This record gives sequence, C-alpha cells and structure tokens, in this order.
Amino acid sequence: MLRFVRTCAWMTALGFLAACASTRLINSWQDTRYQGPPLTKVLVIGVTKQSVVRRTFEDAFARELTKYGVSAVPSYTLITEDGEVPKDRIAQAVQQAGADGVLITRLVRVDRRARVEPAYVGPPFMGFYDYYPFAWGSFYEPPVVYTYDVVTWDTSIFDAKSNQMIWAGATETTAPKDLSKEAGEAAALVVKSLAKANALPARGA
Repeated sequence: MLRFVRTCAWMTALGFLAACASTRLINSWQDTRYQGPPLTKVLVIGVTKQSVVRRTFEDAFARELTKYGVSAVPSYTLITEDGEVPKDRIAQAVQQAGADGVLITRLVRVDRRARVEPAYVGPPFMGFYDYYPFAWGSFYEPPVVYTYDVVTWDTSIFDAKSNQMIWAGATETTAPKDLSKEAGEAAALVVKSLAKANALPARGA
C-alpha cells in the first residue's frame, strides 16, 4: 500500500515536470515610431560566457530569421573569441556582415524553484472490512519536494544605421532539458513577434 501511495505521488510530480518543459514570451516592447524599412540582413549576437550556448542560440535565431527572408549572420563566424570584445570589434563585424540590423540575446538569470506534492493521495477503493485495517496502518508519507530551473533570456534588435532599439522582449523556459530545442522555441517566438512589429519582411515576401 505504501508503495502505491509513493508511486502515485512521483507520477504526479513527473507529470508536472513534463508539462512545464516549455518556453514562452513573457513580455515585449516595440518602438512604434519605427517606420522601416524591414531589416534584411541581421548580425546575431549571443551574450554568454558559455561558448556552446552562444553558438546554439545564434544558430537558432539565424535559422528563424531566414524563414522571413532575412540574411542572418551568427556573430561567432566573425568574432571567434569568446567573452566581451571592444566596441570597435563589434562595429567591424557589423560592417563585415553588411548588416542593417543587430540582434542581441543574453542570459538574464536562472532561478531555482521548488514544488511540493503531497505524497498521500488517498486510499484505493475498497470495502469497509479491508479499509479498517488500512486505516490503522502507518500510511503517512512525507511530501514529495522537487526543484526545477526557470531560465530567462532577454533579446533586443537594433537598427544598425541609426543605432536605435526597435524591439525588446524576454522569454522564459521552465524546466529546460534540451538546449537546442528550447533555443529554437525561444527564437521562433521572438522572430514571430519581430515580424508583427514590422521589423522584418513579411514571411514569404
């Protein structure tokens, strides 16, 4: 019986984690004064000290941007060094890419959160004579406590000519498991919002 109760609790916990493994756009802003034209060549910069994460996110955004007819250049193809570089190095990369726009995505924070699930989910269906000895038994189990991460990324896009921000937004991923998949989900949400803000060409145009 104790095994039944414990199993049910863990199934509930695992079900919650599986359901929460998702990415969403939690807020966004756009400069309503921006009249275009839509950006057609964008330099994508990932700001993180982790080389693999940087390249994964830059590639993900580049793939999504190309779906809207944008020529996207991951910055690691021009700026091979990891970490922060001088402004003139960025300016050189923008010029080399021939970019009319610059997209910067950065890791803001990783929050560790906890959820508590009561381990006791109630007795199974049974008759009175079976339930009576069960009621006397030691059926209490402590709550199941498990933790999961919530990762927040901030993304902004700038007009390279005017050096002005056109759009900014943040994505949040709960219980991340697959970096490549979740980077793709975040990029898709952001790029779709950029298109709605008229910062990109109409899809298929």
